[in-house]
Amino acid sequence: MEIIDSHCHLDDFFYEGKIEEVLANAEHASVTKMVAVGTHPKDWEFYAEFVRNHGHISYTVGLHPLVAKKEKELDQLSIFLEKEIKPVAIGEIGLDYHRLPHEQQAKDGVIEFQKLIFAKQLELAKANDLPVVIHSRQAFDDTFDILINSDIRGDRILFHCYGYGVPEMEKLKSFGTFVSFAGTLTFRKEQVEPLKVANPDKLLIETDCPYLTPEPHRPKPNEPAFIRATARFAAKTLDMSENDFCNLTYKNTEKFFALK
Repeated sequence: MEIIDSHCHLDDFFYEGKIEEVLANAEHASVTKMVAVGTHPKDWEFYAEFVRNHGHISYTVGLHPLVAKKEKELDQLSIFLEKEIKPVAIGEIGLDYHRLPHEQQAKDGVIEFQKLIFAKQLELAKANDLPVVIHSRQAFDDTFDILINSDIRGDRILFHCYGYGVPEMEKLKSFGTFVSFAGTLTFRKEQVEPLKVANPDKLLIETDCPYLTPEPHRPKPNEPAFIRATARFAAKTLDMSENDFCNLTYKNTEKFFALK
């Protein structure tokens, strides 16, 4: 019963000297593939080298909306698209309005900068025929509008760590967008109904480790092996066997990222 962690952050485990233990735990849990997601130039460089010796791990590059500071940081993205081992997607990118300044002018400036960086990365993804991994928090309408204007096909878009409601899920479903659920599904009841109406053929699962640890592993730091708890909860919610759910999300993840 193999499973893919479609969104994880592994660099902290490496720098803390825990990466071999974490990878061994994942192997023991039959997590046979992972997608390590980039958020800034430092981890892009790390992942581009790390995956050379870990063939079951793929990586992405993207400027996270809360990390991007200067527009010129985008220039470095193109370098990674020329690497021998190329990223499988642009992401995670998007909009995050959860922590905006209180002063209106400053707030407007942050929002406009996030939109600029987001739109430019979508242009890069389209030009290089890469899918995009979306981070969207308290910003659904603006995120969706920018995606529509980018003219990127819905099936090339993944909303990671889904955190909106049923109406937003229905909108993404109509657009053909992929969605992924993380460990929050196991302790936030408001995510259950959106999961039930998601398109099974566009459904993925993730850890977003070392964050969002699922029950019953909280308050430990999250790791890929813990994706089993989320899969078990999701399968029960959807009245599926755990094996069928893992097979479904495995196939969907391979399809979205074009994994070998």
